[in-house]
Amino acid sequence: MGGLATHLSAGILGAIIIYFSFYKVTYKKKMLYGSLFVMGNILPDLVDFGILAIKTWTFNPVEIMKNPLFDTLAVFGHTFSNWLIIALIFVSIFLFLYETEKISKKSLITIITGTILVLIGIFIHLRIDVLIIEKSYWI
Repeated sequence: MGGLATHLSAGILGAIIIYFSFYKVTYKKKMLYGSLFVMGNILPDLVDFGILAIKTWTFNPVEIMKNPLFDTLAVFGHTFSNWLIIALIFVSIFLFLYETEKISKKSLITIITGTILVLIGIFIHLRIDVLIIEKSYWI
């Protein structure tokens, strides 16, 4: 899967940049933020290819793309506004927990920062798909 290698490479490069950018943060949080960015780079393809690979028990991209659910999942996973809505709901839940004093301000900031990094990873994934992947063999 050429797309997976491309997105993993972009994710790892971004994680290295994040590691050196967050110089005042602990090692554990640097690794957390980097892995969230990598996850954001892989998440859109996990929605369409990953779910259907589990459903059909195959990792063959041609077989997965022939599945009738592929188009629906691909549109859902590759629409940035869907990810923004999911992130807004996610952050709203944790804002509610913060307001009811179930989580600390430090935890809330970590969750919001992680959510933003996942969204940046997803955005970069979608831009890579438009610029590189969509013009290659895989589509």
